[in-house]
Amino acid sequence: MWAVLKLEIIGDNYYAYLAAKKRGEAKTSHSAERYGELLGRDKSRPWVARITGRDPKYGLAREFVKGQKDYSQANSVGSRGVYEYFALKDGSIYEVNARETWKRTRRYFIRVENTEITEISKEEVGRWLENAI
Repeated sequence: MWAVLKLEIIGDNYYAYLAAKKRGEAKTSHSAERYGELLGRDKSRPWVARITGRDPKYGLAREFVKGQKDYSQANSVGSRGVYEYFALKDGSIYEVNARETWKRTRRYFIRVENTEITEISKEEVGRWLENAI
């Protein structure tokens, strides 16, 4: 069984601009750069990673989940209303990095059981890892 998590990619147009600029397909655009300023210091995109164990360097070993973008609710420039859907496997624990506003992101953990997504603490992740090993 699978569950689906939906995260908004606030400022998706900025991320697309950066990718095009990196590929040499876009020149510097002051209007696009302003979106980067709106995002503040943390310009990270939303992501979801399945916890697979412990890692000596990062603390947790993770496997990043590929999402599916949906532009059907996007505004005219793609700065809001762009969503990414992540298929999550039942019985797994995930770490989520979600952009909540232009300037605020939140990292948290979730458990998927019977297609239900429940937020859990880092301590619960530790207990789960102890039992899984």
